[in-house]
Amino acid sequence: MQQTQFPPRIEVVPEHATVTETFGFTPLSFSAGALLGLIGSTIAVITIGVHELSDLYIPLGCLGGRRLIEACELWRRRRRTTLAFAGNQIGIYRGGQLAEVAYRSQMVIYQLNIVNTMRELALFGIVGLGGLMAGITMMVPAPAFGLCALGVGVGMTGACASSVYARIACRHFYVPRGRGSEHVVFTSRAIERFGIH
Repeated sequence: MQQTQFPPRIEVVPEHATVTETFGFTPLSFSAGALLGLIGSTIAVITIGVHELSDLYIPLGCLGGRRLIEACELWRRRRRTTLAFAGNQIGIYRGGQLAEVAYRSQMVIYQLNIVNTMRELALFGIVGLGGLMAGITMMVPAPAFGLCALGVGVGMTGACASSVYARIACRHFYVPRGRGSEHVVFTSRAIERFGIH
């Protein structure tokens, strides 16, 4: 099968013949956490006042971090990878355009390390739970600090939930990308339609 037999745009390929990579929602969680941190630190600046430039580091950091996360996530999702299956070959589309053609055998299953998974879940979970508890506890006596702590809790708890989704409900693969490879994640249900387990 020649590369030209895969259409140049993914829109032409029947949906039942494709699988599109999925993403966790860690960046969304961190963005929500940064927003809470921005609100809390802004309240602190309004309440206490600005005495030196360093008083603005936290609100500006939250604002800049949130904008950077959103820009990176938007760029990543617009360029997501889609695979089109035809016989023993796959068309690899990036950003909706055909990038290359490979064989199914070139898809390599990436087995996640259970120790790394548990370490990540424990880290995000413990910090997230601590942040949520501190935020809720301090919300009335110190709303600025409470909102900042709540931001950490929301960000880390969301990252923990995202890790559970990405590591347990999804399958990870390496697919060809030029002379190297690309790590992509598909939901187990979507990829199993093509006999890949």
